[in-house]
Amino acid sequence: MDFKDKVTLITGASSGIGRQLAIDLAARGASVIGCARSEKRLQETLLQMKRTNPSAAVFVCDVSDSKQVKAMVHKVLSQFGKIDILINNAGFGHYQSLANLPLDSIEEMVRTNLLGTIHCTKEALPSMVERRSGHIVNVSSVSGKIGTPHMSSYCATKFALNGLSESLYHELKPLGIHVSVICPGPVRTNFRVLYDHLAPKPPSFMVLSVDEVSRAVIRAIERRKFEVIIPRWLALACLVKALMPSFFRLVAARVLRLRSTDPESRTGNQDREIQTRQ
Repeated sequence: MDFKDKVTLITGASSGIGRQLAIDLAARGASVIGCARSEKRLQETLLQMKRTNPSAAVFVCDVSDSKQVKAMVHKVLSQFGKIDILINNAGFGHYQSLANLPLDSIEEMVRTNLLGTIHCTKEALPSMVERRSGHIVNVSSVSGKIGTPHMSSYCATKFALNGLSESLYHELKPLGIHVSVICPGPVRTNFRVLYDHLAPKPPSFMVLSVDEVSRAVIRAIERRKFEVIIPRWLALACLVKALMPSFFRLVAARVLRLRSTDPESRTGNQDREIQTRQ
């Protein structure tokens, strides 16, 4: 696919998957606009994008705030005239049981992971509908397909994101707008760095690099695929769950018990809220 002159807006572009996507798509000729909350890290992303594409730009924006999103998308449309591809990537997670996770933290996660995607999509949609062209990519997670202990709030946002994506696929296809949802397993990013010592270590063959996820997203755009689950081992697990849900839960419960780690028992009296953001 020729990405030249394709205006691409990426949320959570200050680090991890979002930053890698911004760099890769800029190198493919796209006019990439990255947004995130951290201006310093956004400037680092911009510097790398500018090496291959001088049209790149960044805007500071907290996607959980609908007013900030509205202003940011208005700036993008004013400066670039359109949005061809919207990649909703911003998100963060906690590794903590629902009973011990503060309600404020849960609500903040919902506002960023789910409502942030809705805010950006609603603001970008009118210009796409008017042109009857566009592609929306929602970066979800295997945690949106398989629930795991101590990740209940995060899983809830990702399950919701998958449902949102499927509904949008049917709503927008007749209007010429395609929707993709990408569900990666564990990825080597700062997303896990603050709770890596608490969470069970996934097998090395299941851990992805940001480059692998970026390539998967770009392939999904090129091939207009709806859902991509990576790596293949986890895609197979999701298939087994869909075909034999009771059997899958039985096996998963045993595996998770063997690998389980109780974060509350390991953090003592320290602050137990473990989170990181893109």
